Amino acid sequence: MSWTHKIILVFVLSFILHTVTNASPHADPQRNRHRHRPAAGVVEPEVIPSTTTIVQGGRGAGGGSGGNSEPTAVPDTGTGTGKRGLAYNSSSPPLDVFSDTKITWVHDWYSLRLDAPSGFEFVPTLWGDQPPHSDNWAQNAAGHEYLMSFNEPDIISQADMTVGDAVAAYSRLMFPLRSNNVKIGAPSVSSGSGNNERGIPMGTAWLGQFLNQCNDPNTCVADFVSGHWYGCPTGACTVQADVDSFTGYVSDLVATAAGRDVWIPEFQRFGDVAGQMEFLERVMPALDGNDAVKRYAYFMVVDGILTTNGRVSSLGKAFAG
Repeated sequence: MSWTHKIILVFVLSFILHTVTNASPHADPQRNRHRHRPAAGVVEPEVIPSTTTIVQGGRGAGGGSGGNSEPTAVPDTGTGTGKRGLAYNSSSPPLDVFSDTKITWVHDWYSLRLDAPSGFEFVPTLWGDQPPHSDNWAQNAAGHEYLMSFNEPDIISQADMTVGDAVAAYSRLMFPLRSNNVKIGAPSVSSGSGNNERGIPMGTAWLGQFLNQCNDPNTCVADFVSGHWYGCPTGACTVQADVDSFTGYVSDLVATAAGRDVWIPEFQRFGDVAGQMEFLERVMPALDGNDAVKRYAYFMVVDGILTTNGRVSSLGKAFAG
């Protein structure tokens, strides 16, 4: 084999290896929880320690987008009314360790409750508008007081939806479930700004357009809004800078909500534990004292963040109380 052919072969093999090892973990939330992109064109910071694999979906559930078997639902008897909740998935250790804390509700980016104490209220999520997420959605959502919709439609690697497409899907999949006893939430947007790679607005700009279009009491209504926030990459910002960024984002959400309740089911500051604890100690009193903010959850229950060796970590104690 000539050197030219060898070089070509090496290039082809390298390309195949790169494609396999770097396949986006974001395409299907059943595989890995995303690394959040705070704005278009910004490199996504690492959220989870490299030794941890975050798998979205039921314990033991299949990871592909096809042939996905859903986990068995756990009866939900939780009636908590507090604000603090837990974001978790199948990689999370048992949540029983949070039973004697201020945690009252949980969500798992999924329509079925994964392993969690029945005393915690579970809030189902319709992650996207396509199978397997839409499969059995109405059945799985039945009996729950609150329902969340489309995960970060303003990010291409997440639900990836235009405002118009989201309004149509929301009207079809979410609105029919709304009643006096069931409140439905607008799609959970990122804290991004500007437009994404597809030219779609991000963050509260996307949310504002959605609420403007989803305003027909007979076909499309959002009872509450939902937003996610992540600090700048590890070591790049001071605690004060992240506090200012987060509180500013919360204010934007409240303003955009225009009187609707505000949920923040996913937020996190990057950096060392001391910095994260200081961040929480400074922002949680504001969240608890803000009547517009009804629920919030720090990202997430996994060893290295809210737990250590399956037990509540010092950071977890700071958050859960």
